[in-house]
Amino acid sequence: MATRIQNLQITQVVDGDTIKVSLNGKTESLRLICVDTEESNSGGSKPVTAAGKEASEMAKKYFAIAGGGLAKVDIEFDTDDPIAIAVEKHRDNYGRLLCYVHKDDENYNLKLIAEGWSPYFVKYGRSRLYHRQMTEAESGAKAYNLMIWNPHTNAKIPSRNYANLLPWWSMRASIVEEFRLSEAAGGAFSLKLDYPKILAASETGKSITVFCDLQAGINKWIGDNALIHAGSVYHKLDLWIPDAETETMAPLKRLIDKRYAGLGRGYVYVSGKVEHYKGKPQIVLKDIKQLSDFPR
Repeated sequence: MATRIQNLQITQVVDGDTIKVSLNGKTESLRLICVDTEESNSGGSKPVTAAGKEASEMAKKYFAIAGGGLAKVDIEFDTDDPIAIAVEKHRDNYGRLLCYVHKDDENYNLKLIAEGWSPYFVKYGRSRLYHRQMTEAESGAKAYNLMIWNPHTNAKIPSRNYANLLPWWSMRASIVEEFRLSEAAGGAFSLKLDYPKILAASETGKSITVFCDLQAGINKWIGDNALIHAGSVYHKLDLWIPDAETETMAPLKRLIDKRYAGLGRGYVYVSGKVEHYKGKPQIVLKDIKQLSDFPR
C-alpha cells in the first residue's frame, strides 16, 4: 500500500499540474507525478498554449469550494516508505513534492489524462501504482480527440510536438523500468531513493554505481575542467571531469554530449569512488568505462 497523507488544505492552485498545500506548518508545492499539462504562464522553456490556460482555469474551478475557499485533498506517493522518508525522497529539482492528488476519492492525476488535459507523462518513469489505468486513460482521450489530442486544439499556435515527445519519453521510461528491475536485484543506487546510502559511501570513499540523469549535460567549466551537477538541491551529486578538453579526456566529454545530454538517453549508470567534496558527494570521471547504459 502506497504512502498517503490525508486531509491537507490547498493554499493555492498554480496551474493544471501544480498546487500548494499546508503540510507540517509550512507551504509545500506539489508537482503532480506522471502528468504534464501545458503551460499557462510564460517564463519557462515550454510555450504558453491555449490548452495550458484552459487546464489552469479548470484546476482552479475543480479545487474551489463554496464560499470562495479551496478544497482539502489527500496526497499519495509512488512508494510505501514511512511519511518522513517519503517527503524527503519524492522531490523534484525545484524541491516540489512529487505525488498523486486525490479529492473526494477521485485521482486528479488520472482525471487529467482521461479528460485530455495531459499526456501520460513518463519522461521520469512510469507510474508504479497506476500504469495500466493511465495508459488506458490516455488511449481513450486520444480516441475521442479530447483537449490536447484534438487536431483543432493542436492547430493553435504555439503548440507542443507530441509526435516527437512521446517516443522520447517512452524510451526514457523503458530505461527507468530496467533500472527498477536491477534495483530490486540489489544493483545500482538511485540518486533520489538511495541518497542516504550515497552520502554514507562518500564518507568512506567507497566505489559505487549511481543511476542518474545527465540530460542537462555539462553545467560549468572551471578552466579546462568540466563540472556536471548530476543531482538536485535535495540530492546533490557532482561529476568532475579534469582536463576535459585534452585529447585523452575528449572522448568522455563527447560521449556525454552525444549520447546522454539533450534529447539523448539522459539516464546513465555512473561508477567510481564517491568522495565528500565541499559539502556534497562527488565522483571524478577519467574513463568512458565509468559511464554505462547497464548496471555493473
